[in-house]
Amino acid sequence: MSEELMDVWNVEIKTSFDVNNIIYEKKVLITIKNHSPYVRKFEVGTKYINIKDQYEALKFRIRYNLTSPVVISIDKYRKETIEVLIPKVNHHLGEILYFMWKNLDKNEEKEIQYNL
Repeated sequence: MSEELMDVWNVEIKTSFDVNNIIYEKKVLITIKNHSPYVRKFEVGTKYINIKDQYEALKFRIRYNLTSPVVISIDKYRKETIEVLIPKVNHHLGEILYFMWKNLDKNEEKEIQYNL
């Protein structure tokens, strides 16, 4: 009797305030776990940034380190962590980031909203 192999992946997000820099206020750790017996290629990026004040949005985008998507390969049964630094700006209630992950091998996409 043959068993079907599980081909699953998931994403975890953790916030850390352990940033020793005057430009950044916190960092977001994005961990992608590949529970698959195959090497998978993922694209990680920011889908949408919602900051109402144009000056603060410009400051944010200049210092933000995930402006273009990152493509990584994750070996079978492994995980990778991407560190995203969040710049210090004057935040208002309701301002959010949308992170996006795409499994390029299976054409699956996930996204999550992160409150600033």
